[in-house]
Amino acid sequence: MQRFLAGRKALVTGSSSGIGAAIATTLATAGADVAINYCTNEAGAKSVAAKVEAAGSRAVVLAGDVTRLADCQRIVAETVAELGGIDILINNVGVFAYKKARDHTAHEFERIIAGTLNATFHCSMAALVHMRQAGWGRIVNLGAQGAERAGARVDIVPHMAGKAGVVALSRGLAVEEGPYGITVNVVCPGWIKDVNLQRQQALTMVDADSPVGRPGTSQDVADAVLYLVSPQASFVNGAVIAVSGGWQL
Repeated sequence: MQRFLAGRKALVTGSSSGIGAAIATTLATAGADVAINYCTNEAGAKSVAAKVEAAGSRAVVLAGDVTRLADCQRIVAETVAELGGIDILINNVGVFAYKKARDHTAHEFERIIAGTLNATFHCSMAALVHMRQAGWGRIVNLGAQGAERAGARVDIVPHMAGKAGVVALSRGLAVEEGPYGITVNVVCPGWIKDVNLQRQQALTMVDADSPVGRPGTSQDVADAVLYLVSPQASFVNGAVIAVSGGWQL
């Protein structure tokens, strides 16, 4: 792969495993230095950092809970301090719980919104200060299949509410920040085999549920993110890209 991101500095939230880990290593393969954020999985984050360095890029491991404003601001500040800037922000974290909306406590609902919509807002606001000064930036936010139309997903209603908010926030920021050389886009994964399909009740999903005949992988999502931060996507702003194989369109 061409290292077209050489010299760029990226922060990927929630990148100690799964989709975030795939994004971090993919950006590194393209030449970006990467800040790897984790909340509890330090070992996973260090493993991802080793892969980033093996790809020839710099890595820094940053602990922090993005459901907290102070942590969002600190993680961005530490990325700038350790890597020398922040050009790319991937808001990957998405807190959820598999149960009916009526079974969520007020605290659970607030934490899910904090880990989806609020985290995206706070991390973006902290990063935009530096991106505006540089006159260039790329923000890619992780949504969920159907979030752009506020789609219903039984058992993850608060999560989907937060992700619908992420889409609205991203589109607004795309308009506001475009004049400063910054693009903001959304990638909406569908069923991702190495993430969603760990649920026991999802293991009965057959490949026929997807028009392309298979569930997705974290790498499928990472490849879409890579496109959005590449030179080829310089005119893509405010887009919502489904990485779902056509599932539930």
